Amino acid sequence: MVNEAMAQPKCDLMKIATETIARRYPSFDPTGLQPVISEKGQLWELTYALPAGTLGGTPVVTIDKGTCAVVSVRHEQ
Repeated sequence: MVNEAMAQPKCDLMKIATETIARRYPSFDPTGLQPVISEKGQLWELTYALPAGTLGGTPVVTIDKGTCAVVSVRHEQ
């Protein structure tokens, strides 16, 4: 029997998120930034932590845990 939890090991969250960000925000360079992944129910959110005292924002990619589909992409400041 297959359930939603089985899709998680097959889902490369970092790959999906970084490819999505590269397509949507080609000028964003995550070099040196720490990725931050949080769980929100049936969703994962990936963003990046900015160094202390830095102004700006980073993309946020929301991915469905069960399907590995990108649910939303936004840039926060």
